[in-house]
Amino acid sequence: MSFDAQIASINAKILDGKLDEAGLELERVEPQTQVEKRIHGHFRAIILTRAGKPSEGLQVLTDTLEKHGENVNLLRDIMVCQYHLNNTAGFRTSLSLLEATLALNEMRLSHGSLLACELMVGKFLEEEGRLAQAIGYFERAYQRAVKADSPLHRARALVQKARWHGLYLPNTDLSHYYRELISLDAGAFSQDLKIELEHSLMLIELRMVGADHAWQRVQNLDPGIPEIEQRLMAFDFIEGCLSQDLPLPGMVKEKINQFKQLDCFEDFVKSLVEGSLEAGQKIQRLTALASLLPWASYLRLLCVSANREVSLQVRQEIGRKIRLIVESLDSESQALWKARLKEGLETNEIKVEYLSRHRKIMVQGRSIDLSKKKFGLQLLEGLSEQSSLSVDQAIGLLWETTFTPEHYHRLRMGIHRLNVLIHKSTGLGKIIEVDSQAVRLRPEVKLRRSEDPLDSQFLSI
Repeated sequence: MSFDAQIASINAKILDGKLDEAGLELERVEPQTQVEKRIHGHFRAIILTRAGKPSEGLQVLTDTLEKHGENVNLLRDIMVCQYHLNNTAGFRTSLSLLEATLALNEMRLSHGSLLACELMVGKFLEEEGRLAQAIGYFERAYQRAVKADSPLHRARALVQKARWHGLYLPNTDLSHYYRELISLDAGAFSQDLKIELEHSLMLIELRMVGADHAWQRVQNLDPGIPEIEQRLMAFDFIEGCLSQDLPLPGMVKEKINQFKQLDCFEDFVKSLVEGSLEAGQKIQRLTALASLLPWASYLRLLCVSANREVSLQVRQEIGRKIRLIVESLDSESQALWKARLKEGLETNEIKVEYLSRHRKIMVQGRSIDLSKKKFGLQLLEGLSEQSSLSVDQAIGLLWETTFTPEHYHRLRMGIHRLNVLIHKSTGLGKIIEVDSQAVRLRPEVKLRRSEDPLDSQFLSI
């Protein structure tokens, strides 16, 4: 078997997670030329890094580069090791160097190397919070794959584009991405691409279909895949539900309690699900996480924390931290983050007029008809008298019965639909919040009951 064929076989085993087999096969390879020796050293480093030994992998990569010369793929994986070792300064230096190298050598690089490096640079720019540049790399890689008529490379690039839009900027193209992705024959895909495909499909379904549908992809993952990949899917699902104010399926807590270990992002999300953090603890935890998380992950936690926070003072403090970080980015990425983090940045008063006689509310000068929304009318009637109701009080007000799990579920879904209706007319986030203890107006919302619309005065945010 030729050297190239041996390396192709080893690479396939690595992508399928068969690291021990790949390592044994690599030991039997006898490289002859300088190029073959460089490739041999590179693959030894990849196996070490994927086996959870990034420090050893980095040393092999550095030695290989010194002995056999620079190569764009070596630079890429040096950056990967530095990232896993939390060597922030080294990682950012390598990221800038790789960007410059790709720009200078674009016409000289092979299609496969260029596409793999562009996708990796895009992922790490995203981790840095530079969302606009990240999608630019994903789009370029996708267009190259289309032009080269390479179905496998097209699938890899499309998966990243779709995942990015599912997380940060849902648009009408999501339905086109979904139709193509769900039609792919994944039988011949490597394990890593199958996982990335499921991840992207899950994020799109969470946006476009609903939590129960998307959760099935998490539940149906092959139990043989590494736990770290299962955790990624599960906690991105949970963070998405919390950000979009979607009810969590009943099996979520059971699922996350089965994991043997959690990273700091996952542990914080778990604490949000459990409701175990007081406001002071939340601020303390978030402050500590700043040096431990990539900027994108940190901003996502700040956003979901601000949106779910009851205390106006704490919400404003988190909002100021969000501004401080986001305003250090380029203007396009700032706009993308601010669109995602809108609720976290919002602190001004929102005045809402409830006109019971006319069965509608007025928000920011816009009229929202509730004549066919008995649930909304009754709930707003109660909240116009006091800004917070216990869950038991709300259920009694709406259905004249005592608490049951079914009525609590109906309460949460009814509030979600009312918030969505208001959002469609005004662009505001959720107006009414609900948890296991209470139903309350968002702290900035001032609800006033008025019988005569001519008496109403409306102020914008």
